[in-house]
Amino acid sequence: MKSLVINCLCAAVIISFASCDRSEGISERPKEIVATGERLALFQEIMADFPESKNVKNAKPELFDGATRKEILVKNESDVYVTFISEGASLANTFGWYSYPAGSKPTSSSQIQMNILFPHVSERVLRQGDRLRLGESKIPANTVVGFFLIIDGWERGEIHYDRQTFYTNFELNPNNEQQHVLFKHKELGDIVLSFEDVLTSSSSDKDYNDIIFTVTDNTNESEVTNFDITGVKEY
Repeated sequence: MKSLVINCLCAAVIISFASCDRSEGISERPKEIVATGERLALFQEIMADFPESKNVKNAKPELFDGATRKEILVKNESDVYVTFISEGASLANTFGWYSYPAGSKPTSSSQIQMNILFPHVSERVLRQGDRLRLGESKIPANTVVGFFLIIDGWERGEIHYDRQTFYTNFELNPNNEQQHVLFKHKELGDIVLSFEDVLTSSSSDKDYNDIIFTVTDNTNESEVTNFDITGVKEY
């Protein structure tokens, strides 16, 4: 798998592409996707937990509690995989990941190396069960893996990095807004991650179903064992 590194003009941040090279441009559907077709019935159940226009802050307030873990902490060196469940957005959003040593939170987005996973999160482009591995090697122990959403980032074959971006390190978001929720699914054994793509302090419906993914450390449908899930809610 090739990587392309580009300096972002709007900030001192490195952008990495796992699915394209300069000659080909950016692929809307990454070549590295594994179309698993797995556990689709369970994925439908997860989608049902995030109905359109239902306020998740009211329905699941514990996911916003200060004592609830809202990040992926890799405690043992491990592969990390992300699987697409659904997209309920009207915007052409871009999704990716970053990482940093536990205990060394970024205080600015300029400190983040942004790795693009899905340039265009769309049910027209992606299929339920599509899976990607993060990076070209295992994630080191004691590493926090974060995720970001560039709002309406995909347009006519390009990613616009200057558009509003929400991070799972929500201290980097406007007004410190928590634009994602994270919990462990008791039947899947994976971590479920979903985003709200409109700032929740504005006109957002707060349904957190604009993108829904799962995150895991294995490909055999087993419980995650290499993540520290202390404080992660389970449903």
